[in-house]
Amino acid sequence: MSQHLPGKKLFGRSFLSRLLLFCVVLGGAFSSTALAEGEKGITGVVKPKVYTLAPRQVSDSPKLFEYNLPTKYSMPFALAVADDNKIWITLMSTHTLALLDPATNELKEYRIPSTEGIPTIGWKYDPKNRVIPDETFTNYSIGNPASVIVDKSGDVWFVMQLGNSVVRFNPEKEEFTEFIIPVKNAQPYDLVADSKGKIWFINKNAGSIGYLDPARQKMGDLKMPRGTNMMGITVDKNDKIWVGDVTSNSIGRYDPETKKFRKFPINIPMAQPGQMKFGPNGILWFCALRSQQLGSVFTDRAIIAMTDLPGYNTVPQALAPAKDGKIWFVDSMTNKFGYFDSGEVRWKMFDIKRANAQPMDIVVDHNDDIWFTQSDRDANSIVKIVNSTVPE
Repeated sequence: MSQHLPGKKLFGRSFLSRLLLFCVVLGGAFSSTALAEGEKGITGVVKPKVYTLAPRQVSDSPKLFEYNLPTKYSMPFALAVADDNKIWITLMSTHTLALLDPATNELKEYRIPSTEGIPTIGWKYDPKNRVIPDETFTNYSIGNPASVIVDKSGDVWFVMQLGNSVVRFNPEKEEFTEFIIPVKNAQPYDLVADSKGKIWFINKNAGSIGYLDPARQKMGDLKMPRGTNMMGITVDKNDKIWVGDVTSNSIGRYDPETKKFRKFPINIPMAQPGQMKFGPNGILWFCALRSQQLGSVFTDRAIIAMTDLPGYNTVPQALAPAKDGKIWFVDSMTNKFGYFDSGEVRWKMFDIKRANAQPMDIVVDHNDDIWFTQSDRDANSIVKIVNSTVPE
């Protein structure tokens, strides 16, 4: 069922035809299962390797500064902004948590204790002779730090996709504490902290929502219907948990107080909802990777809206709502970044200066500047966009 809103046209050429009144559906086989005490993995204090970076300006309009990382092939994956405006980075290939201070250009690299001893492979492909290196490649069952957040106390949390764990890092003590997920091969994918300090995360392989209560040292697992394949998770101001499910092509909301779960179908087939974040006005924005759109959930009016990205084959990999109403995003397919101005209903796209950069995450800092990762093994950098220099 469609619903037309009064007033001016919103969100692009096909927006009005794609408004959807939420169809509220109970979660079917959804259930909650309490688990035993959270098993701790390796815990320890790590002294960082410290570097001073020399950012390189790669564009004038807007001004872009590229920070090349000192460790080769580290694959910067996800970003989080701390209260002091420092940038936390997960380095997936080197199993490292890094911290950049933009005020001093100092970078600290903390090797995750549970990954010590994993060999690193530094190889180069020979494009002229098309020769593959002789080294033996091994997939390890530990490591791969991915999505990262900073909670209200200043602790840093991230998931270990292959390590099957959720990890806390205390910046003051420089101490890691690893919590093993009691579901085998769960593949934690994304995480968020609620106002009470609980950590909620997606178990992509297990098709469940996990949670960790650090104060009680308890972990839980919320079983979803069989075949569920979630990618994104976030929390609203009332501590309700929102997720996107690729299989059922829907956005879901879980209420920890009532233990009820509702699904809201997306009216574009196979949209593939991914990363999701709330904007300052309470609208929930999400990436629709396969349908090449940005989605918005008007939670107060029970409406989902989809809007097409400009260009051919554009894939929104990650997004970051800004205070001025712009929704910044990176496009991993056509190597671009840009924003959607939700107030003036217009797009602005820019080419990434480094070819095949493979941007995987984007954030807005407390100075309203924008940062994104360049995860390709040769790009190996993060980029700062100076917001005041972005052309209108």
